[in-house]
Amino acid sequence: MTQHQAVVYRGATVITGAEGGPVIPSADLVVDEGRIVAVGPAGTADSGGEVVDLGGRFVMPAIINPHVHIGYMRDGFEDAAHYSRENILDHLRRFAYHGVGVVQSLGTDRDDTELALREEQRSGELRETGLATLYTAGTGLVAPTPGSTNGGAHFAADVLREVTDPEAARREVRALAAKRVDVVKFWLDSRNGTKAKMEPPVYRAIIDQAHREGLRVIAHIHDLDDAKGVIRTGVDGTAHLVREPGPDRELIDLLLERDVFMFTSLGIQRGITLGAALLDDPFLAETVTETERDVLREQLKAAPEQVVRYMTGVYRTLRDEVKELVAAGVRLVLSADTGLSSQFPGFAEHFELASMVDAGMTPAQAIDAGTAQAARVLGIERLQGTLAAGKKADFVVLAANPLDDIVHTRRIVDVHLAGERVDRQGLRARWTA
Repeated sequence: MTQHQAVVYRGATVITGAEGGPVIPSADLVVDEGRIVAVGPAGTADSGGEVVDLGGRFVMPAIINPHVHIGYMRDGFEDAAHYSRENILDHLRRFAYHGVGVVQSLGTDRDDTELALREEQRSGELRETGLATLYTAGTGLVAPTPGSTNGGAHFAADVLREVTDPEAARREVRALAAKRVDVVKFWLDSRNGTKAKMEPPVYRAIIDQAHREGLRVIAHIHDLDDAKGVIRTGVDGTAHLVREPGPDRELIDLLLERDVFMFTSLGIQRGITLGAALLDDPFLAETVTETERDVLREQLKAAPEQVVRYMTGVYRTLRDEVKELVAAGVRLVLSADTGLSSQFPGFAEHFELASMVDAGMTPAQAIDAGTAQAARVLGIERLQGTLAAGKKADFVVLAANPLDDIVHTRRIVDVHLAGERVDRQGLRARWTA
């Protein structure tokens, strides 16, 4: 775009982002130097500057996903051997292609590669456009399991920081703060009784020290009692919903009283219940080759029946939980746990939106959770997450209304990040050649 010359995107129905926020038909969306100057009914902008006709289209904010594991997935599966700067950049391109403008990697950084890339983005040293913006927790914290790997992410267990006592926990948090991570992540999970679980005095020290350092804390939990324990201690949010038996009234009251958010993280379980049929989605085929999909297809087909039954039961519990939490007013935030299993970068976020609606959220609630609420979790709500004057021009142009059917978020015509149009055609050709 010509410097100092605004561009008017005219005629689309603009979904501003926040649930209950305005939906503006036949709108003018005015962008100048990467920021939104104005958004309102037709005629908001004067006649000067370039005009782009979006009549009949729909515009929504770019998606924000605060729970990814970037750099590990390639060739249809995740592995430590895949991790590299170039693979992280490839994932950031895939996110951008799919209309995901911001992602936060939760605790699986290697050799500070993500922190270095994040700094290059913020300083402007990394000049490549068409990338999602990266936030990162650096390397997460976990309890060691004597004689075995720890209970953190299986593909990154070797790099997670193992802590056994409160002082070690505080020391590791101080080290993370010195690296200026965006959030602190720890795992509290026995992996169905196979791993050692972090003791309460240790995670209390993590949460307290992180808050002393001005950092938010997200806990990976699955069990009800663990969720209550970290919330009572002051955790800012949980990376998952609770599994069997689901939430009780005490947990809901704690979440509401302390304004703690919960990430949805529904897609992995739902993907296993759908099986190989998930991989036939044409939207996925735009960026993932048939060869890559066949690798995962064989893995899903080979999954033991008892595992499929278990995950199907977990998904039923999570669906019921979402309905209960939404009805109670608990703050739910989109979380695709992208980068493992069937959670392909970019595709996973749209699949998570559909899973949230399948679990009883309205399309407007799901979009809010993946835009305005996700921005709030990252502390960037003044700059991103909704479409309003003064905010970054991160938006997606769609061919159909996602408020009518959430799968319409996949009918992408164009993606603009910081006002720049993403070269989706060029990216697609690169991945599917």
